[in-house]
Amino acid sequence: MFIHSAVFILILIFTAPVYAEVYKCDEDGVVRYSTTPCSSQVINLDLDDTDIEPEVSEEERFITPRYTGWKNGWQKTKDLKLERFFEIEYEPISPSASEMHSSINQQKLTNLPQSMSVQRFAISVEDIIESICANALIYQPKLAKKLPDTVFYGQYACSYKRDTKRGELGYYKIMRGENSIYMIAIKWSVDSFEIEEGKVPDVIQETQQKDKINIAQRYLKNKVKLCRAGRCF
Repeated sequence: MFIHSAVFILILIFTAPVYAEVYKCDEDGVVRYSTTPCSSQVINLDLDDTDIEPEVSEEERFITPRYTGWKNGWQKTKDLKLERFFEIEYEPISPSASEMHSSINQQKLTNLPQSMSVQRFAISVEDIIESICANALIYQPKLAKKLPDTVFYGQYACSYKRDTKRGELGYYKIMRGENSIYMIAIKWSVDSFEIEEGKVPDVIQETQQKDKINIAQRYLKNKVKLCRAGRCF
């Protein structure tokens, strides 16, 4: 049940625009349906303006400092808390042409079975990417050192995304905590392109896209951390 719920939530994250969300709210015994989160569901999960020194605390903290990849900063477009699911999403302010359809999505899924490793969770993410793209190249980026079993990086090139009618490049990090799985994804739009078997798409070799990929890689690798009791990874 938990696995199916996680997959369903991820489908919403990757496919549904903010205005398409529908929430079931129970307020003083009266059930209503709304396109905005219920008052009991809204939380503040702002990404921080500056780097944070890890605190020596037993509380698990997902540290996600402010992303510098967008020239004019960003605005929050989603801030949501459900029973087993937290999510925030940001989009650039006054985006340039190259920043259109860009977003950062941060999520936390709680009470998942311990058998749900980051590698297993990543398979669900890959299945969803393939389902919403006409064709997709999904792979793990090369890293200088071996990762712990609790961390997973993924990168993808979507040739044509059905909702935006454009291509998309994305880079994401999945982390396993004590009782939760955390994921943050940086995604941006490109012109649609073809994917040929055994060949790296030309769009990934473009200087502008290489710069964006490098910014996303450095941010996820060096800035995004999961900390508990003074230990971060």
